[in-house]
Amino acid sequence: MTFNRVKDPRYTASSLTRTVLDQSLFINELLNDSLSSFEYSQRRFITELVYGTVRNMKHLDFWIFKAFKKPLKRIDPELLSIIRTSLYQIIFMNNRDAALVVNEAAELGKKCGGEKTGGFVNFILREILRLDPSKENMEKFFKKDPDKFLQTFYSVPEWLYRRMVALMPEEPVETYLQIINRPLGITLRVEGDEKTKEKVIANLVSKGAEAIATKDCRYAIYTSKAVNYDMIKDIAGVFIQDESSQLAVCDMEINKGDTVLDLCAAPGGKTLFAAYLTGNTGKVVGVDINRHRLNLLTEAAVRHKKSNIEVKLHDAGIPRPEWKEYFDKVLIDAPCSALGTIRRHPEIKWLKNDSDPEKMSIQAGKILNTAADYVKKDGTLLFAVCTFTKEETTDQIQKFLLKHTNFKVEKAYYTVSSIHDNRDTFFICAMRKIK
Repeated sequence: MTFNRVKDPRYTASSLTRTVLDQSLFINELLNDSLSSFEYSQRRFITELVYGTVRNMKHLDFWIFKAFKKPLKRIDPELLSIIRTSLYQIIFMNNRDAALVVNEAAELGKKCGGEKTGGFVNFILREILRLDPSKENMEKFFKKDPDKFLQTFYSVPEWLYRRMVALMPEEPVETYLQIINRPLGITLRVEGDEKTKEKVIANLVSKGAEAIATKDCRYAIYTSKAVNYDMIKDIAGVFIQDESSQLAVCDMEINKGDTVLDLCAAPGGKTLFAAYLTGNTGKVVGVDINRHRLNLLTEAAVRHKKSNIEVKLHDAGIPRPEWKEYFDKVLIDAPCSALGTIRRHPEIKWLKNDSDPEKMSIQAGKILNTAADYVKKDGTLLFAVCTFTKEETTDQIQKFLLKHTNFKVEKAYYTVSSIHDNRDTFFICAMRKIK
């Protein structure tokens, strides 16, 4: 029988992993387009392999190199991806029998290239098992360089490791590395009071999910077990939205009747939330440069009956004189390096580089300076980025305040992911226009 690559979950996982890395794609977008023909259990298996392999790639490659003893670029890319995904199963999926995984991988290698390639896959994986790929054994190779060990074990590039050390100078960097290697569950936003939220939690628990209220945002619910769309689609006023994203909107302190501008708005989670906080009164304007994503916002506004939302196709960095001092509240969820979303998007570690924060800060700064004119006196300008680099956060605000002395910082903080939460790392800064 002919080997059907398209229908084989193991081959699909290895192929998608290679595509993510080779073509600099986001995993979630690729999976959404690739898994419709598989059963639910197969989709979960493939998803786990792709995310896990990408998240731990440097760790995996260390052991592959130790077994191969030559640069990994000399391994056929198709075979290398099969070895990586199989090794992920052996090291990180405790429920998988190592010998069985090796046999499956060898068979897959044989189907892709014949007896010789199958034998090569078998040799590499068995040699890694002989080496014993444990934390303790890896650490032995880095006795003189503990920083390099941490970078390898937790799979972060050196430049990113340095930035993480700078972010948390008073805490062991390993703590944060452990956190960012933990996948995020889905966080929900609930429209309504505490009783409403309690009912939603009870509803989810009755469907087999785990759900708890968060401590920092009154609208947010963490789910520590997979929650799919089918579980929430029939629950009115429930949305998928990261807690940090929710906090950014809450910190604007929106009142009924406010005029609100959401720059860089699409696909619209913050816009919808802002409309809810106005009591569906006043006006909420959502602006974005991407027409397709803006259409998603328009559709969502209609679907959720947010009648006070207007959408505008516009480059947020280009001034609009008609908006001068028009808005009570202006939100900028600025373009950034997105390094604070690594738990959700582990591929970012390999798609970004050390120069990206500076490049993105220039673009974000242009939007921030333009938006300053849109705020009424005593109004709020809220700047948020899902990253932690100085160039994109505190340095950005300092530059802005030197130029705009009529603004005063009222609140500025990082929503740094901890062992106890389930959110992206954001920098949020709320400023008041004082004259």
